[in-house]
Amino acid sequence: MAAANPSSTSSQAAVAKGNENTYESLEQQRLSKVKALISGMSLDEKLGQLIIVEYLGTDYDNSPLPPMIAQHVGGYLYQAANRNFQYPSNTIDAVKQVGDLANKDARIPLLIAVDQEGGLVNKIATFFGDAPSAADLTATGDPNKALEAGQVAANHMQQLGINTNLAPVVDVQTVTPPLLQSRIFGSDGDTVAAYAGAFLNGVQKNNVIGCLKHFPGLGALTAGNENDPHLALPVVSSSMDTLQKYDLVPYKKLIATQKPAMIMSTDVVTTAIDPDLPAELSPKAINGVLRKQLGYIGVVITDGLYMGGIINHWTLGEAAVLSIIAGNDLIEGPTTASEVAEVVQAFKDAIKNGRLSEQRIDESLQRILLMKMQYGIIKA
Repeated sequence: MAAANPSSTSSQAAVAKGNENTYESLEQQRLSKVKALISGMSLDEKLGQLIIVEYLGTDYDNSPLPPMIAQHVGGYLYQAANRNFQYPSNTIDAVKQVGDLANKDARIPLLIAVDQEGGLVNKIATFFGDAPSAADLTATGDPNKALEAGQVAANHMQQLGINTNLAPVVDVQTVTPPLLQSRIFGSDGDTVAAYAGAFLNGVQKNNVIGCLKHFPGLGALTAGNENDPHLALPVVSSSMDTLQKYDLVPYKKLIATQKPAMIMSTDVVTTAIDPDLPAELSPKAINGVLRKQLGYIGVVITDGLYMGGIINHWTLGEAAVLSIIAGNDLIEGPTTASEVAEVVQAFKDAIKNGRLSEQRIDESLQRILLMKMQYGIIKA
């Protein structure tokens, strides 16, 4: 056997070290620019960036979206249920124009998001037709098919002017029938990590933000209204050992290997973590498990705070405050300027009475703006 060429090995190491240094230098440059941007922002501008709103209807100028953008919100979400893609916004060019108009009105460029999982949650089917579900992709036996699906989703979203995909689902199925059915990649954490990770890679390597969901996991919930977070506040009673063996495995693996830009927390009471609060409002779940135990340093976004599991128990403003205290960065859900104002006022009141600090707001803001800069939404 021929001896290894030491000069070749050392040159490869030098290239790797050089790439690492370049990446660290780029990160430092971005951080410096973000800090400079934050230093010039008013409190209202800072607080607005922590809010993702929903766009209602098809007529941008006469919708509630421009007044919400004037309140400095960080971005908006398209939903088929909100009629966003009905006539006359049922063409690629029309949707792209909405994003262009919105960004023209925004001081800081917007996160423009959609849930594009494929299968049952194929929000852009109007423009591009069917897309395979998570279950379809796993059934191929080839994670490269999930990679391709992520690439296709990113390409389609870019054509529409959308820069953020609230997908993939990384819930691990441990019951039958599962609440999320074909939206789940599998029944063991390794399989879910392999396929969801490939899909995430396809999205993020094509310059669209990806998002793992629904932390800490909905895979132990059976189908039924009592377990639907849109309607109720579900309870997952799995032991911590079970959570570690199943639900948390994809997060552990993908946080370590894939650098997910975002993770979505959800409104489910996971008793082994916190028997009192839904995960997205729980410091034990977000600051404790996700950030400290799993080491996640990226952006955490809530699920819709208008869902029954939340709004039946807390006001929108109080839920938003609890979300930030818990460790989330972005709260999702307002649909009108008055709802944005309610959240902003709740944040201000929480700062005034010491429940939140402006430093804590700046921590979330820094994560959000760094993500926007990394994905070219804010030009470096």
